[in-house]
Amino acid sequence: MTTFLAACQGTPVPTQTQPSYLDQVRLAQVDIDFSNAERPLLVDDLNSDINETLSGGSTLASLGTRFGVINGAAKQAALENAIAANVRPHVEDALNPLLTGTRPVRAVVDIRSVFVRSRLSLQQLTGAHAYVNGKKRPDNAQFIAGLTLVDMETGMPIQQVEPITRIDDGAITIAGGGPKAPGYGKAGRLNQLIFDFARAAANALQRNASSEDFSIDASEGDARTLWESRTAF
Repeated sequence: MTTFLAACQGTPVPTQTQPSYLDQVRLAQVDIDFSNAERPLLVDDLNSDINETLSGGSTLASLGTRFGVINGAAKQAALENAIAANVRPHVEDALNPLLTGTRPVRAVVDIRSVFVRSRLSLQQLTGAHAYVNGKKRPDNAQFIAGLTLVDMETGMPIQQVEPITRIDDGAITIAGGGPKAPGYGKAGRLNQLIFDFARAAANALQRNASSEDFSIDASEGDARTLWESRTAF
């Protein structure tokens, strides 16, 4: 990051001020990388639309698609596209106000896990665990991803946030207890998880804007206000 900052600065920075790259770069592109994702991906709320699209309206083909007999690869590809379409606007919303400079960077979102079962699934109703190919999968809705900022002129990564985990454990949300995600996708729980991820990643970048460390621990995105006291005069 030090090299990048030196290349971008047109005037010397006073020694008493720690430089930040946030006011030097702007978000030009968001890429979604599924190469490290745990398979299969699952977002139950999107299954009906994807099955119908892939089956071409055929009842038999729809059943085959639903149970993974046919179109397995196509179904995963369609799901990737749907997830990516949800991730991009949330990342743009979170990073655009943060990156206020002119040098273009792209944000690469490294998807690690997306697994959102139906709340009415047998496993959810009975508390049974879900296994895929003999491997236990998450009991609660889960979205895990990391984020890397890459300088588009040099192709060099300049900052990285380690994978952040967001889980919907079914807990009751207190009214006014936190911001609600804009509706960028049909899957409400996934949409909220991605929104929370994007905000956490932006928070981690902002908190470490002047650090010389390339990799930021995921926990840096977990700053929360537990209690706020105000006194009126």
